[in-house]
Amino acid sequence: MGLFFLLCGSGRAFAQAAPVEPGGTAWASSVLEPFWTSTRMRDETVMFVQRPEEQEVSGRLLFTPTRIVRVTSAFGTVVYQAGRDYVWEPGSKVLTLPQNSRIPVTTWARLHPPKGGIMSLGEAADGKSSLLFEESGAYFETLQVAVTYDHEEPWRGVVPQSAGKNLARTLAKLRAKKLKLVVFADSVSAGAGASGFFNAPPNQPPYTELVAQGLRARFGAEVHLVNLAEGGQDTTWAVKMAHAAAEQNPDVVILGFGGNDATRKISAEDFRRNMQTAMDTIRKTAPDTDFILIATMTANPDWPESDADLCRQYRDALFQLAGPGVAVADEFSLWQELVQRKNFLDLTANGINHPNDFGHRVYAQVVLQLLQ
Repeated sequence: MGLFFLLCGSGRAFAQAAPVEPGGTAWASSVLEPFWTSTRMRDETVMFVQRPEEQEVSGRLLFTPTRIVRVTSAFGTVVYQAGRDYVWEPGSKVLTLPQNSRIPVTTWARLHPPKGGIMSLGEAADGKSSLLFEESGAYFETLQVAVTYDHEEPWRGVVPQSAGKNLARTLAKLRAKKLKLVVFADSVSAGAGASGFFNAPPNQPPYTELVAQGLRARFGAEVHLVNLAEGGQDTTWAVKMAHAAAEQNPDVVILGFGGNDATRKISAEDFRRNMQTAMDTIRKTAPDTDFILIATMTANPDWPESDADLCRQYRDALFQLAGPGVAVADEFSLWQELVQRKNFLDLTANGINHPNDFGHRVYAQVVLQLLQ
């Protein structure tokens, strides 16, 4: 593809991977049963980090397993062995690494290279070092493992809710077996961080295609996906370019902004106003359009440009816009639950502000829950 997207805040460009074959449902099963309702966690990602003050290298899971089914490289190409590569004690959420484990270990120093060094970006919270950064996500994928396990532990965090009443027109069109879904958003919705985006195993498509596949499988519908997302953009761009989404004559539009708005310190009121203006522009041409508004994930808390509080204000502003024809996919609240229980580095594809395959699946599960 000849399209290029800018990483949020970096000013650097990277190419979009070839799209998944339209009309497919190969990945639907990975997102139709969300992790908060399932007793099998599939391919939860973990990065093992050696911190200076810690002798033991360990990683934490979301739930307490009753059985570890498999541990593989994030690519899925290497299968790790219990005892040899990792140790798990029943009743624990923690995996530890014995000596001579084949599982990669990342040092805290590697995650904080000198400012201006190779694979570095910006300034870390300590003010002395930078943050490890890699645009596509391929490098971070080599540092993470995927853990599949059974458990009996109920999810006690935020549970995304259905918004069927708000999205009644969309549901009616899905039941009528035909829907046009347009994505108008930033780099996460463009696909940044998903392995399929940078042509690496397991070639999982981004969350937007996972949503389309999930809807095709759930409703047996023809779902035509048009992705107009562009990296590096914020809601001021959305206001200027909303006509492009309107020209697609969409049935439903995913509007996903906030990450770049937060780094640029756009106020919550301006964010809300910009989102409303973008929707109004689209509805002038396509008055029956429904909207799914994405409350964004937060960036690395070790990055001073990350502003979780402002992202929380954006989420609240989006809920002020919710109503007939408008629903909020609250990725923010669920992401906050994840990073309280796990390390941000378990979930990122670039070390800064993009989700990995596991994060993209969570994104898709939240959106699909709206149309449950």
